[in-house]
Amino acid sequence: MRRYFTEQPPLDRQAAVENYKSTKNLLKQEPYIGRIFDEIENVFERRISKTHFSILYSVRDETIYIIDIRDQRGLRSQNALKQYTQQIRQKYGL
Repeated sequence: MRRYFTEQPPLDRQAAVENYKSTKNLLKQEPYIGRIFDEIENVFERRISKTHFSILYSVRDETIYIIDIRDQRGLRSQNALKQYTQQIRQKYGL
């Protein structure tokens, strides 16, 4: 997301950052507001308003783990999901 807005100077980067922060604050207040991502258990997606990006995240023990900032234009976050799955499995012995 950072690279996209840096490479596109006409776009309002500061507004995108503010929308990202607002989305994170919303998730803190209502962690289950996102939609289930690709039918993956405990992985949610919440769109960052006025951008092409969304936050991919999971909630465990009242902690929100941000997996990735996903580009909704088609660049999927498969590597980030694989890394997240490995970390959770190691951390919780799954």
